[in-house]
Amino acid sequence: MMTQLIDDTLQLLKNACAPEAMIVPDPNLSILAEAAAMLEQNEVSYSRSVKLLTLFTLLDLARKRHDGVRYSDPDLTRRILDGDYFQSLYIQLAIEFGEMDLVRYLAPELKTWYIRRALGRPVHEPLVSIFEAYLHHESAAQHRAI
Repeated sequence: MMTQLIDDTLQLLKNACAPEAMIVPDPNLSILAEAAAMLEQNEVSYSRSVKLLTLFTLLDLARKRHDGVRYSDPDLTRRILDGDYFQSLYIQLAIEFGEMDLVRYLAPELKTWYIRRALGRPVHEPLVSIFEAYLHHESAAQHRAI
């Protein structure tokens, strides 16, 4: 099922990317497999898992494009624009998927990550861990509401 989840995620991602942006998503499949396994362990429904994994992939791609940019990089503009595109597509799809609680939860984490990277400091927490923390937070909130 994990392979199907990743395939469906990549298809959704491919369909969501505007062809005129001329961006080729090149996600790290081992990180996607790790995130897919985490979603499966947390018993997230299949349809929501595809959506969450797509959002995860977009954030990972944005990070990948923004990571290590230098003024001397001949692809500096392209990397920044690609990263910004993936970041904005993440927001667009999160709204479409009804996952604004995720966006609100991740916003401070993502901002901290970008500030640390801009200052040349290492980032310690993997994105998959932040997503898992969100799922635990969401589950705890649902239990409190009952």
